[in-house]
Amino acid sequence: MAISAVAGILKQLKRPHKKVEENPYEIGRCSEHSEILVGDRPDNQWMLYDSGSLPRTKEAWVACAFVEKTHWGYYSWPQKLSLYAPAEEQPKLGLKREDMTEVEQIIFDHFSDPKFIEQLIKFLSLEDRKGKDKFNPRRFCLFKGLFRNFDDAFLPVLRPHLERLVADSHESTQRCVAEIVAGLIRGCKHWTFEKVEKLWEFLCPLIRTALTNITVETYSDWGTCIATACESRDPRKLHWLFEMLMESPVNGEGGSFVDACRLYVLQGGLAQQEWRVPELLHRLLQYLEPKLTQVYKNVRERIGSVLTYIFMIDVSLPNTLRTSSPRISDFTARILVRLKPLMDVDEEIQNHIVEENGYGEQDERTQAIKLLKTVLKWLMASAGRSFSTAVPEQLQLLPLLFKIAPVENDDSYDEMKRDAKTCLSLMSQGLLYPQQIMLVLPVLKEIAGSTSWHARYTVLTYLQTMVFYNLFTFLNNKEAVHDVRWLVLKLLQDEQLEVREMAATTLSGLLQCNFLTMDAPMQTHFENLCKTRLPKKRKRDPGSVVDTIPPADLVKRHAGVLGLSACILSNPYDVPTWMPQLLMDLSAHLNDTQPIEMTVKKTLSNFRRTHLDNWQEHKQQFTDDQLLVLTDLLVSPCYYA
Repeated sequence: MAISAVAGILKQLKRPHKKVEENPYEIGRCSEHSEILVGDRPDNQWMLYDSGSLPRTKEAWVACAFVEKTHWGYYSWPQKLSLYAPAEEQPKLGLKREDMTEVEQIIFDHFSDPKFIEQLIKFLSLEDRKGKDKFNPRRFCLFKGLFRNFDDAFLPVLRPHLERLVADSHESTQRCVAEIVAGLIRGCKHWTFEKVEKLWEFLCPLIRTALTNITVETYSDWGTCIATACESRDPRKLHWLFEMLMESPVNGEGGSFVDACRLYVLQGGLAQQEWRVPELLHRLLQYLEPKLTQVYKNVRERIGSVLTYIFMIDVSLPNTLRTSSPRISDFTARILVRLKPLMDVDEEIQNHIVEENGYGEQDERTQAIKLLKTVLKWLMASAGRSFSTAVPEQLQLLPLLFKIAPVENDDSYDEMKRDAKTCLSLMSQGLLYPQQIMLVLPVLKEIAGSTSWHARYTVLTYLQTMVFYNLFTFLNNKEAVHDVRWLVLKLLQDEQLEVREMAATTLSGLLQCNFLTMDAPMQTHFENLCKTRLPKKRKRDPGSVVDTIPPADLVKRHAGVLGLSACILSNPYDVPTWMPQLLMDLSAHLNDTQPIEMTVKKTLSNFRRTHLDNWQEHKQQFTDDQLLVLTDLLVSPCYYA
């Protein structure tokens, strides 16, 4: 309560700073445009981080027009762009005690007292609730107010405490340092160049030490510290911080955990800057690309998350210009070259890398699998955070994912297969624009012809989710509906039983949501398949151990039965006019060979279960003869066999 009260008082004592109106087009030395163009334009280039023109001297610092709000200039400019006036026109900072107000003198006296500061730091570095304490925004606001209102007056008193605390890896002490450092960085907003430069000479080694001593309990606090410090701040003002964080974040010193933490802290700072640091994003991507074959899971996951933020501004929206930040299309093209050893093979891909930190033979396939693991982490992370889905680029990776994703969890189910399955699930839920639908379907058709039945099976599960999540967009495209129908009916005659059954489930779902309709051509198609003749049992070779029914004939007949079954099960709570005849057609196959017999039994069982409650109403749709046959089927001994 006391900390919040003092922070509030400091905010009330904040001196107003003078602002002047500026013309962004004059600063950018370009002409004004009338239409709205979103993204990187000639008139906002002067706001971007450029290591060649950073304000490293006092003259450059004073001449630089700092824009603190990150969103200004990306979509459009404010009607009046108000920036802070030069330092000589601002209220004087670093006042002597006699020039302060009575309230300011009281605060100044206490925070200049070494004994008071020592007691305060002891209190702030105490552990309150072990494992539950978090970065405290109230304490951060207190120190931000102190350094904003009183300049660097309290830094000499706090400096030895900060140097002592940062060397201690305990959770509570590290959190205390993080809160003070964040307040320092935010509070020095209006300091003179000399004082800011001197501050960073002190802070950079301090933060390096903190990152070296980072632990599981403290990494989130330091991530919050840097993210808080960089929020709504011109990146050119913080160039010391960014250059320090960009120094070899993945260097192996301290192990994989420290590498992951350094990336996390860097990500926190860059994410706040969004579109204004394309140079840093390009440099980071160039640094990370050779390291995408990391063997450590925690580093892979963090790199995947960092890649999401690197490509965050690469959006394809109306009236949006191409970003100068890294682009997904360029990155995908480069990694596809490295994934070629996996793309060229047609069989399912297995993870043969057992040891997480092994130094086995590093052939192209091994390197490609390591790279693929990191790419999967990136795809998963970007699914929930990106502003738009990079459909064309993801489609290039889609065939590879279908080669990995398993149908069921067997002994070979590992991290890579689990991630591939998750990626396919997330990608199938993505929003598709009308023009993108016709890009996806040819890829699914191609994969449906794969030699791997796992891939063909997974195409159907992907198709289900994709259609249901983009139902109205698909329904608005007759060609797309026709292609989906063709694909499902094709896989209904697949040689693999599991694929046929999944195709029937998919067809039933599409009929139930009225995506497809049960029309006369479809009914005729299934009835013709059901009429496929099979050799009688007495004509088969009695001495043969293996059933001699031609596989193609059995598949066609079973496909017809599955089609009829899907139509029946697509209406679980009513009986359309066409259903009684389909049930009669289905009943004729009750004594067929397996797996046809089992399909018929399951269908009749499910029909009975779903229509039992309203059977008195439903049976009115049947003729007496049909009702007699149906009753006989549902209660006959063969039903229970």
